[in-house]
Amino acid sequence: MDDRSPNRAWGSDLWCLAAGRPELLVLAAGSVSDRDTPGRVISAPVSGRAIQASGAWCDGVPAGSAATGLHFYAMYVETLTFLFTDIEGSTALLGRLGDDDYAQLLAGHHALIRSALAAHDGREVDTQGDAFFAVFSSPRGCVAAVLQMQQAIQAHAWPGGERVRVRMGIHCGEAARTATGLVGLEVHRAARVAAVAHGGQVLMSETAAGLVRDGLPPGVALADLGVHRLKDLGRPERIFQLHGPGLQAGFPALRSLGNPALPNNLPVQLSAFIGRDREMAEVRALVRSSRLVTLTGAGGCGKTRLGLQVAAGLLDGSGDGIWVAELAAVTDSDAVPAAISRALRLAVNPGRPVLEALLDALALQDVLIVLDNCEHLIGGCAETAEAIVRHCPQVHLLATSREPLGIGGERIYRVPSMSLPGSGDADSSLLMSCDAVALFADRARAHGVAVEVDEQAAAMVVSVCRRLDGMPLAMELAAARLRSMSLAELHGRLDQRFRLLTGGSRTALERQQTLRATVGWSYSLLTEAERVLLGRLSVFAGSFDLDAVEAVCAFGALDVLEVAGLLGSLVDKSLVVAEPAGRTLRYRLLETIRLFAAEKLVEAGEAAAAAAAHCAHFLALAEAAAAPLTGPEQGRWLARLDADQDNLRRAAGHAVSDPDGTTMVLRLGTALDRYWVARSREQEAFGLLGPALQRPGAGADPALFAAALVTASLTACCIDVAGARQLAEQAVGLARQLGEQRLLSRALAALCAAHFFAGEPETGRPFGQESVEHARRLGDDVLLGGSLLRYLLTIDTIDPARALPLYAEAFACTERSGDQLVNHILRNNAGYCALVAGDIPTARAHLEAAAQGGQQIGYQDPVVMVNLGGVLRAEGDPDGARSMVEAALRVNRRSGDNWAMASDILGLACLAGDAGDWDRAAALHGAAQALLDRTGVAWSEGDARDRQDSLGQARAHLGDEQLERAYAQGKALSLERALQLALPKAGPA
Repeated sequence: MDDRSPNRAWGSDLWCLAAGRPELLVLAAGSVSDRDTPGRVISAPVSGRAIQASGAWCDGVPAGSAATGLHFYAMYVETLTFLFTDIEGSTALLGRLGDDDYAQLLAGHHALIRSALAAHDGREVDTQGDAFFAVFSSPRGCVAAVLQMQQAIQAHAWPGGERVRVRMGIHCGEAARTATGLVGLEVHRAARVAAVAHGGQVLMSETAAGLVRDGLPPGVALADLGVHRLKDLGRPERIFQLHGPGLQAGFPALRSLGNPALPNNLPVQLSAFIGRDREMAEVRALVRSSRLVTLTGAGGCGKTRLGLQVAAGLLDGSGDGIWVAELAAVTDSDAVPAAISRALRLAVNPGRPVLEALLDALALQDVLIVLDNCEHLIGGCAETAEAIVRHCPQVHLLATSREPLGIGGERIYRVPSMSLPGSGDADSSLLMSCDAVALFADRARAHGVAVEVDEQAAAMVVSVCRRLDGMPLAMELAAARLRSMSLAELHGRLDQRFRLLTGGSRTALERQQTLRATVGWSYSLLTEAERVLLGRLSVFAGSFDLDAVEAVCAFGALDVLEVAGLLGSLVDKSLVVAEPAGRTLRYRLLETIRLFAAEKLVEAGEAAAAAAAHCAHFLALAEAAAAPLTGPEQGRWLARLDADQDNLRRAAGHAVSDPDGTTMVLRLGTALDRYWVARSREQEAFGLLGPALQRPGAGADPALFAAALVTASLTACCIDVAGARQLAEQAVGLARQLGEQRLLSRALAALCAAHFFAGEPETGRPFGQESVEHARRLGDDVLLGGSLLRYLLTIDTIDPARALPLYAEAFACTERSGDQLVNHILRNNAGYCALVAGDIPTARAHLEAAAQGGQQIGYQDPVVMVNLGGVLRAEGDPDGARSMVEAALRVNRRSGDNWAMASDILGLACLAGDAGDWDRAAALHGAAQALLDRTGVAWSEGDARDRQDSLGQARAHLGDEQLERAYAQGKALSLERALQLALPKAGPA
């Protein structure tokens, strides 16, 4: 080894849970017989129907068959019996009894339920208020438990002589145990069975009934109540009622969708409703409090399905029903009133205006009308809705449209994409809690493809869902493709999504059978000016603001004064997403919309002009930020650039791809030199500037060329130290020729730093000293602060005693200039020097000041973290030290900084040795050295000393042979394996 140095209700859906995610089971306001039962929440993990555990077959498809290429099972699946119980009319009970007596009643109820669970091996999953969710391994045990519960509830003396009536629902099915709890659509089904029961009634699904029918206790029987539609709008369910001693036998008709007391025309849905817990609750609240609610969003975002599910949850028979008017096939705006009349099954009165007759019929009705697919009839829908709201006081409207109706009193709810995993999330046990992943998996299973998310597939599944923007239609079409291609093949072809994502359900609207048709339908409804702007907006990456739109898109026939209005119209029509950002708004296109718009931009012959305008605008932004990034406003400007970092990257990419764009690349790279450092993106900066400096014509502007050499050198110091030194030498020579003193000072400082990182502080010191002398003569605090920063790197190593007054001078410079970034780095370096010297209190003071300064400018500096880890280690807090160094390594892993990762892994190696884990310590030492070797940088003085001490102790404990073997094994690890060794996953709690 080498050792180098240097809310209104039409009723409620009591068990209103969203299938498809282990989230919350929400009990909406009201209950079966009492409209104003308060809302309750029960933790009930739910997800798409669980897959068989690792076995030979799943849903009739051989696991891992060549047709699917998707053999990945991650969750432990078991068959369980699910029980849901709830007190009917609990709000009324509370009102009659008062808080104290009701609390006593609730305590008695809980005791009876829990006693029966304990007696029959039931497990309580969760309880909130008066509602229970429990599971049993035996369905017969569940039957015995509910019999005991109901008999005990009937016999109990309740406060105030009240009668407590508890409804119960039982279902059997598969559920998976994950880190987030039970996952399975069958849990959802059980809750829906309970939701149609009356107080005192015990209902069972056909599955559960079939398992217990031949083993019921004496005197207990099952009554077939027929087939019922539950409020999930899915397949009908045959329901059975449990009869037995002490159980009430006679009840009104079940509160299912087929009950004549629940008038509606809600359509049956062929697939499960997945997720959307938050959206369901928010829309329900809006519908209860507002006469007109419009769900808007891009085509395929799930507006219709969300609206229907909310409507189903509000149906309880207390009003005159819920009616859906499907407008997709209506082509004449004047025909909207007739379509609504047909949906409500109103009699036709020939010769009388249809709208007038409709208003008369609705005048006294208490109904909710769902107006589905309004966007192509926007004028007629707006006129009709306004008339209904004005003349029919008990009618509420829930509309779905790609743009608002635009009338007074309308509440607009923009349907978001389904919840997505974070960009770095790939934990298979948590992914199913994201709606998008759950939907994708459920729809794949519906096509006979066994999908489950394990560690290998997780990243690919996350990427598919994110690249499809969490758009339900897109993910359903993608899932259908898994019948004929593997997940990897699907993932690799998403750039051709408009050709790939076709073949949707033949029963769907034609415009919803392919992704292109869905987006094209929205595009066809735009004006010509809106189409032009949408195409030009595709040039942006990520989000953008109005100023950028006006600067980039207003050319040709599109006047800048038109842009704001057109942009607002595109937002209204759900083709552009508007999101609050502090006190302003930022806009973005869903990726699917952007790709479609980009095609239209190319067809219009405007792609080159739009890209050039985009590049020019963001170059101007970068150059405007350059000066403020050195002063007291740098925190605000860093945040400003953060918001547009994707656009800055795109602008750089355009300049790089342009043969005449070399000057723009150099200008952009040098303008952002502070930003690269403050966001730990030196690798990106060097990757941009390094090749550009080699292009023909790069030296056309010698001063710009020299400035770019300096920036490239400073960003390369920990990436390619030899290259950094060459770049700095070239910059110094050119600056001397030009006689540019400010440029020369910066170039000398860069050369000083390059020699330091190469392990040559003595060679670098005179360059640093000359840099400082030039900066002092110029009287520029910003320049002098940066020069002192690099000079001190060598002085700290060669002559630490001389460093104190230089640090004082440097701190004074940054305080006068307001340069928080350089002050932050100086504080870190001073803290590190104190740590190496063994002055722990001073080290802590400097490093804590550095951390605080970094927070003020949004700089999460992993170097400060690892140095604070060193302080904690010296203070005898190994757990705190390990946590700090691991956090630093995670940050550096994201940025790809090999030098910083080497230092982090070295720290973890030393901590492993401190804990007596010598084999792991030796392997980590080898991995750290391998990473450092990639950079050409030497270990710092403190790191070299810690490394030598730790390896010496490891050798004493392991012996030469075992140490060398473990060290070599660590050094041979790939980066991925080295990080796995350094950051082991926590085991189960």
